[in-house]
Amino acid sequence: MAKATIEIDDQFTFTWDKTTVGSEAQKRRIPEFVKEFFEKNIPTRYELAGDNFYDKYVRKYYDGDTRVKNWAPGVTEKKYKANPDVDSLFLVEVELNFSPPKGGRAVTYYYKPKFTKDSKIDVKLIEVVEDNEEQCVYNFQLTGSLIWDYKSSDFKKQVETLEEGGVTAWDDGIVSVTITIRDNYEVTRFFQFDEKGYPLDKAIAPVVFIDDKIVGKPEDDTNLCFMLDIMPHVSTGSHSYKHSIGNTWEPHFNTKNIHMKCKYLTF
Repeated sequence: MAKATIEIDDQFTFTWDKTTVGSEAQKRRIPEFVKEFFEKNIPTRYELAGDNFYDKYVRKYYDGDTRVKNWAPGVTEKKYKANPDVDSLFLVEVELNFSPPKGGRAVTYYYKPKFTKDSKIDVKLIEVVEDNEEQCVYNFQLTGSLIWDYKSSDFKKQVETLEEGGVTAWDDGIVSVTITIRDNYEVTRFFQFDEKGYPLDKAIAPVVFIDDKIVGKPEDDTNLCFMLDIMPHVSTGSHSYKHSIGNTWEPHFNTKNIHMKCKYLTF
């Protein structure tokens, strides 16, 4: 195990697609008020997908206000219940993807580091670069220091993935960094399950599927669940680097002020 860090300090282009993904029957235009809600709230209502997030929403169980330290399956204490009035509405996810170079077999290892509690990231919306019928393009300033424990088993999986793609030398592989802003699924699920974790009946759920189409009750700016549920993932796409053994990385097609340091990799 080795401590690894990613330092980020640059402006990135994020793309908001104005049509939802899914089957043709489910595709629909995203209302303008959803995009406006995102732009208004993203400066203050986000958090990094890391240990702080998982401790708060996923790992903690309480008896009243007291944490159950040794929680195990079968206990009756309630999981932390997200409060959409105060909790983050959006998550910032940083992912590393390891894949063969162009021409290799289509095999990619998607790796989301488990960032420790001392990690931090600052997200600032700079400007709307373009806003047309198909998409909205944003310019964000991202500044952060992301820290995690990089295990030798992680490195092994990455090497094995490249080998599956026909890469025989580790230095021939490609690593890319993808940054995504998405809804906080722990807040969204607050609207979809009761306090015991059982799904709400579709007749009373604020967002339901009827004839394979998303139907909100109501589909307006008073329905936070609808807005979060229909919001697309706003992503930078991948900023890729060609790997070389040692302490250097050769830019592959894009250069950003992102630096990584650990026992196994540096770029």
